[in-house]
Amino acid sequence: MSGLLWHVAVLVAAGITAFVLLRRIPSGAPRPTVPEMETPWPADHAFIEVRWWERRLAAARDDPERYHALVRSRLADLAAERLRLRYGAHDPARAREILGPDLHDLLTVPWRTVPTRTELTRLVARIEEM
Repeated sequence: MSGLLWHVAVLVAAGITAFVLLRRIPSGAPRPTVPEMETPWPADHAFIEVRWWERRLAAARDDPERYHALVRSRLADLAAERLRLRYGAHDPARAREILGPDLHDLLTVPWRTVPTRTELTRLVARIEEM
């Protein structure tokens, strides 16, 4: 009986060894490596932002309500941030003084029409100068 157990133990050990060795042998061609997704370059990100603004402005071109919801609120946020960071201005009277009446009105007074491209360009340039 002890001889039978000895044979069973040897067969089990041989089976486990064969299994381990067969798992280590590569099967077929090596798998192609999956390229990592590249993060977009900062320049690409800037173009994405520009395209986003282009679509936003085009959607609001003839609709004062869309202009107010899509564009004006963003411009007001940008101007408020500039006023706070560069001038420390939190007071509306001081903000009006810095912005000037035309830019202040663009950002605070409800418009019945959408500003023209020339007027909007001039006012955005004014925000950038701040």
